Amino acid sequence: MIGRKTARSGRVPWLLALIFCAQWAHALDLEEYRVKASLVGNFAMFTEWPDAVGDTLNLCVYGPDPFGEDLSSLKGKKIARRSLTVKRVSSVDALGDCQIVFISRAVISNLPRVLDAVNGRPALTVADSPGAASRGVALNMATDGGKINFEANLRAARGNGLNLNPNMLRLATEVIK
Repeated sequence: MIGRKTARSGRVPWLLALIFCAQWAHALDLEEYRVKASLVGNFAMFTEWPDAVGDTLNLCVYGPDPFGEDLSSLKGKKIARRSLTVKRVSSVDALGDCQIVFISRAVISNLPRVLDAVNGRPALTVADSPGAASRGVALNMATDGGKINFEANLRAARGNGLNLNPNMLRLATEVIK
């Protein structure tokens, strides 16, 4: 009986530590995506948009939204003379009206279809999946040592009629030409 009670009480600190670590990791994820949401807004500001885009930039999250309300805080933000809207879409077919497309990790396997859907249109593709920039995404965010950085694919951006500001490109860890 004593051995059993000791074994149970020995598990409690480990269980509490596990719960604490899980909550701490979740808090880090929330902070990570708060920073990434801000980066997406900055990416839009440091992109030269063709006049044909009009007065609204539709920022679309394709797949499960990791940002939560942090991305929603960008609604109505002015990018030059344009107003930013935020939409969540679950179908590649719904990307036709999007100027900024964030491709979530859960659907990155569908990247070829996404790129085909926006190819040749003024659409800035953004992701946070390893290797996404080399696979055709214009801007790909990564976390390295607790810091968030990004890679830029100029070929992808220019192929969609967009120019990325050189000051922003200086901050990229890699620029694919």
